[in-house]
Amino acid sequence: MSRLTQKIASPLIIVLFILSVASLAASYPSRAYADSQDVRAWLTTPEQSNLLKEQPAISFSNHADPNTATITVNTEQKYQSMTGFGASLTASSAVVLSQSNIDQKQVMRTLFDPHQGIGLSYLRQPMGSSDLAPPLDASKNWVGEYTYDDMPAGQTDPTLSHFSIAQDDHYHITSLLKEALRINPRLKIMATPWSPPAWMKLPGNSWGHCTNCDGGNQGFYDGSNSWDNTPNDYVSITFNGTQIKFYGVVGTDHGIGAFSIDGGSETMVDFYAPTNAGNTLVYTSPVLSAGQHTLKVRVTGQQNSSAHWNGINPDRVDIISASGVTTVDDNVQGSGLNQFSYGGSGVASINQGYLNPKYYQAYAQYFVAFIKAYEREGIPIYAITPQNEPQNGNYMPTMLLPATSQTANDTTIGNEADFITNLASAFQQSHVQTKILAFDHNWDTPEYPSAILNSPAGKYVDGIAFHCYGGDPSAQDQFYGQKDIYETECSGGQWENNSNPTFAATLQDVMELGIGSTTHGAKTVVRWGLALDPNGNPHLDTAGSCGTCRGVISIAADGSVTKNSDYYGLGHFSKFVAPGSWRIASTANSSNLENVAFLNRDGTRVLVIYNHNASSAGATTFQVQVGHKVFSYILPAGAAVTFTWHEEEE
Repeated sequence: MSRLTQKIASPLIIVLFILSVASLAASYPSRAYADSQDVRAWLTTPEQSNLLKEQPAISFSNHADPNTATITVNTEQKYQSMTGFGASLTASSAVVLSQSNIDQKQVMRTLFDPHQGIGLSYLRQPMGSSDLAPPLDASKNWVGEYTYDDMPAGQTDPTLSHFSIAQDDHYHITSLLKEALRINPRLKIMATPWSPPAWMKLPGNSWGHCTNCDGGNQGFYDGSNSWDNTPNDYVSITFNGTQIKFYGVVGTDHGIGAFSIDGGSETMVDFYAPTNAGNTLVYTSPVLSAGQHTLKVRVTGQQNSSAHWNGINPDRVDIISASGVTTVDDNVQGSGLNQFSYGGSGVASINQGYLNPKYYQAYAQYFVAFIKAYEREGIPIYAITPQNEPQNGNYMPTMLLPATSQTANDTTIGNEADFITNLASAFQQSHVQTKILAFDHNWDTPEYPSAILNSPAGKYVDGIAFHCYGGDPSAQDQFYGQKDIYETECSGGQWENNSNPTFAATLQDVMELGIGSTTHGAKTVVRWGLALDPNGNPHLDTAGSCGTCRGVISIAADGSVTKNSDYYGLGHFSKFVAPGSWRIASTANSSNLENVAFLNRDGTRVLVIYNHNASSAGATTFQVQVGHKVFSYILPAGAAVTFTWHEEEE
């Protein structure tokens, strides 16, 4: 290089470096003030006087107090790299975000811009309709449930000649995703189907989980699922006696069943209870003449206003003979009565059912077509899962997809392991780089992803996706180091805090989700609907669809926008933790102080803390130790705080 070139290039390099640093600083608040000599803090309190509000700066000290609760941060101990924090821009979200009476660009900035908003960096998108899609309404051009290749009954399309994402365009999903990417170019988008097209499926339903419900004497279910909420599915019990008593599992997610004796009039029985409980007497028949009788229990698909779902969950029956002897069957699954029969619709649809294995390849190409169609729109797909909640049999767009080979009603049904093998082959042939994540369901059944990883499909799996509706995040630990871990759905709603979803209670749920998921290895933290109206609308009107879910934000018909606890809770992470950061070690000697720490790539540290002390007077004084320096803080009970500082302060 000549001296003249050096004279020109050196200032140019310096300018480019400064511009690069400025660009990074513009991305996340934790970077924008990296030269600050203080610790910055953002606070949210349960009474909402502080909502992700910056507090006065805090100075480091050289003097630790051995009598003060301490959180120790170790920047040398790194764990998983972070991918992002976010929710799902469902068809319902797109509808409310497209209201003409809101400033859509401003609302999108509050969601995706880390300075003007909370910088959401991860979206999980339904492939076709989920239950959070608008119901059928021709006056509004709402189509109800849909996939990308719906065909008239009796017709198929294995070449996908009718494949189209036009409905996503119609709901403005694609245009909103492009706007989100424009605001936050580091946003990553994953996708998952709630159901393939109906022509790819075999019929089935929740009580139909067992191999042969009526012929196999397995009663209501065989242990793989305990309830049904498909309207007009039924189970009947033929018995000899003068009376029958029916016991069920009651709880917040149970609905109304219709009971009848010998084809007579129906009695409606509500399985809802504010607290979940098994073996609860819900129905006692009238005293009958001695002899053979039949009790029929029909699913209505209805629920009372307090219930979250509407399934019917049997537990036990007592049969009283003419001589007064009671026969107890306390194991309704696999019943010893041998008198059960089952009935269902028997028609394949978007709701429920199983994947037909003969369409493995066609369904794999369906994924390829979706990914390429979105890429043409300028929307790259980072990852997919084969099926949303593969163990969910609710009456809504869904599909039961067992982990490995299984039969239902003497028919071989599709399974996730075999489909992943087909999907990986299709991706390779089409040069698709999208990651394949397995499972996408609750923490309480880790045996499902284990079965996938132990199958030949395991080598094609890039990660495991989990939901929060059963179990706890410690279930992720067994997979840490084997595969990447993603928390991909956790909704808030009217059922929280025993149907009293206060801001304080729901903030706690969001903070504990974020802290618990990441401390157990998750690369993402994802809520469910990004935006809904204040009543959880719109949503499909199928029986299993969520009518009580809460959006990260709520947008009312008059255009008013409410930032819910989900918004502020996510913001304590997403606004400060940049994609590509690492989780680092942080430990507390006080059980009240739930915490997690991160190290951004530019060297800024982020520490998120939630004080779960239940007492309103339970403010906790603590200190944060980083190397040889400490800083102190007083955190109110039920409050969340995010601290950021730079390595030079340590």
